[in-house]
Amino acid sequence: TCIFVIQSEEPDNLEWTLQGWSVRMSIEEPERRQRLEKGQHPFAVVLEGSNSRVLPELVFDQGLGDLFVTRAADNVVDVDVTASIEYDTDHLSTKLTVVMGHTSCGAVRAAVNYLPDPNGEQAEVGTAIIVIDTIQSREKQIQQTVHQNVEQPVQRLSPVPDLRKSLKGGSVKIAGAIYNMHTGKVALK
Repeated sequence: TCIFVIQSEEPDNLEWTLQGWSVRMSIEEPERRQRLEKGQHPFAVVLEGSNSRVLPELVFDQGLGDLFVTRAADNVVDVDVTASIEYDTDHLSTKLTVVMGHTSCGAVRAAVNYLPDPNGEQAEVGTAIIVIDTIQSREKQIQQTVHQNVEQPVQRLSPVPDLRKSLKGGSVKIAGAIYNMHTGKVALK
C-alpha cells in the first residue's frame, strides 16, 4: 500500500499526488479492473451534489464499478442528469437510483443565503429552492432545503417515461437519502 501526503498545494505537487494515487490503483485490484474493461454493471445509480467531502463509493463502502455516480450541484435534475440516469437504467440495467443529499451542504447554504437579497446577483443554486419558510431560523431553512434537494429530484425523475415504466413494473426503485456529515450515517427517506 502506498501513502502519499500532500506537502504543498502548488499545482505541480498536486498533479504528482494524483499520479501517485493512480499508481496505487494500478497495483490494487487488477482482476476487478480487468473485469471492468469488458463492461460495467453497477447495481445502483447515485445522484449526489458536486463536492469533495461526500464520496458515495466510500459512504456506501463500494468499489470500482459498483455504483454509477452522477453529480450536480443541489441535485438539480436537468436534461443531462436525466439522460445519464436513463442510460444507467436502460443500458446498464441498474435497479436502484439513490438521490443523496448531505448535511452542511455548501450549495444549499449559498442558495439560502441568497434569499434575503433577491435584488443581488442571482446565484444559479438559488433556482433549486422551491419554497422555504422564511420565518424559520437560517439553520432550519438550510435543513429544510437539504431535504427538498432530495425530495424534488425523486419527484422529477419518477415521471420520466423510461423510468416511469420501470417503476410501475417494479424492476426499478428511486429512493432518497441524506448523508449526515457529523455522524457519517445515511438516512434513507
